Amino acid sequence: MDTSSDDVFRNDTDSTEIINDSNESSEKEGPGKIFSLANIGLVICPAISTSVATLLMSFYYQFFIIYLGASGNLHSFNSGSYSLAQVLSFGIAILSDGYPIFGRRRKPYQIMAWSFYILVCIVFIAIPLPPPRHIFSVDSPSENVTCEMLFQERLSNPNFRDADTYLNYGFLYLFLIAFAVVSLTTVGATFNGLIVDWTKQVMFSQRGKLQTHIIVLQTILNGLNYFILGFGFNWYRYAGPWCKGITMTQLFIILLVFGIIGLFSTIFFVTEKRGNYKPVKFSQFFSRLWETVRMVSWQKLVLFVFFASGCQLVISPADALIVEYWIKQESLTGTWASIGSELFSAILIGVFSTYIVNGNWRYLLLASQGFFTFINFTLTNLAIFDVLRNQYLYTPDTVFKNVNMNLYIVLLLIFGVEYTEKGFEATFVTGLTLALNAGTSFFNTIAVFISAPFNVSTAERYLSDTREDEFFVALVSFIFNCINFFVLLSVIKLMPINKTHCKHLKETTKRSSTSAVIFLFCFVGIWVVNISLTAFMPIIQRRLAH
Repeated sequence: MDTSSDDVFRNDTDSTEIINDSNESSEKEGPGKIFSLANIGLVICPAISTSVATLLMSFYYQFFIIYLGASGNLHSFNSGSYSLAQVLSFGIAILSDGYPIFGRRRKPYQIMAWSFYILVCIVFIAIPLPPPRHIFSVDSPSENVTCEMLFQERLSNPNFRDADTYLNYGFLYLFLIAFAVVSLTTVGATFNGLIVDWTKQVMFSQRGKLQTHIIVLQTILNGLNYFILGFGFNWYRYAGPWCKGITMTQLFIILLVFGIIGLFSTIFFVTEKRGNYKPVKFSQFFSRLWETVRMVSWQKLVLFVFFASGCQLVISPADALIVEYWIKQESLTGTWASIGSELFSAILIGVFSTYIVNGNWRYLLLASQGFFTFINFTLTNLAIFDVLRNQYLYTPDTVFKNVNMNLYIVLLLIFGVEYTEKGFEATFVTGLTLALNAGTSFFNTIAVFISAPFNVSTAERYLSDTREDEFFVALVSFIFNCINFFVLLSVIKLMPINKTHCKHLKETTKRSSTSAVIFLFCFVGIWVVNISLTAFMPIIQRRLAH
């Protein structure tokens, strides 16, 4: 769409009023108010499922590689489990839309998913963990524990030699965690559909408010996750000396409590009206779905989500090593920065929710990405060239990175509400989530290959700290900042301007079978590549390092 036609939608007051009038009656006819205690579960449950899935995927590396001493292959398979869970959640979303249970399309699937997740937590708590495959005899801060000490302690531990037992434990826990992640993504997929069902019942100007509430609570829970990981579940317990901290069993007790809260909230604080739904034939369902996929505007939106996810969520591989070796950010400082960034995101999104829902999304996203790019470029270069290597002054980078990411996810959820067709609510929103994860995984892999010739992913580059080292690290940082901003700038036209623009695109879009076939072929191909590369990424990284 050209610029002149886009201008029509920059001031959508008149269109909004017309749509408001047509939707007020449907809001009164709904089974209850969306913003009420009876539906508080609509905010609580998706926020809990997403944050707990993030928590599960955050600790698995330390647990599998260090505590169990598992092989790289087992770690690789576990790395791919989250990607596979996202693909499976798309199938669950299709089942939820097309095959209701007892007249309901969402709650029965949600209750089953929460029950399976709770069962996994109980099994994890009931099965006693083996002792770690290495134990430090020293009781000193982690920076005093060298790699040589770790290696010697590991060899001297008799548990390290019992590889078969630990391999069996590894496969058991791999299955349990993968099953838990699939259950949580199922909760998220089915709630996507239910939230769209509800959001369609409120006035047009109020659509999107529920999504901002979910993200606000989710960011607060993510802050709690960082607190648990940083202060409770002490990484050094498994990677370094034995310090005080909660055990894996205690961690899963906490996760079990989250699951019980989610199940209780779903049963008692989520309203879904029983409908006269009948199972849809697969041929009929996919015929209607195909007509939607043929919408050129939908194809453009998915392409935007794919590329924009790479811009929003992928950063230079050098950034983490800059923080570790040159800025020397302590774990405590990093934990507080992460907690603060999530709480700041919650406040910012909550305060500006009205503008986020009804404002110009293109300007909003470009401004957010531009500001974060400026902050990242400035603070990173100050650290690279040893002008200012201060762990406290670098924290704004963490803060605005999370703000930028959470804003993008809010807009993604609003897209799902406005673009979805009746009967495909869960399928559409989960499809956008798949595009987001595909973009993130794909561009993370591309980032590895781009940075490989500059050798900025090894510690030697930062330990030598010469002018040449600083130049190459700065060059990679500059390349990624430029790529992220200009790729977003180049695809921003694929993004709707606002909700009225979404409605217009749905009503006037062309349909093309040829572009739909190409689109599906590329989308499926990218996911196959993503899962394969994720499974073999440790091997690829080792080959590139040499």
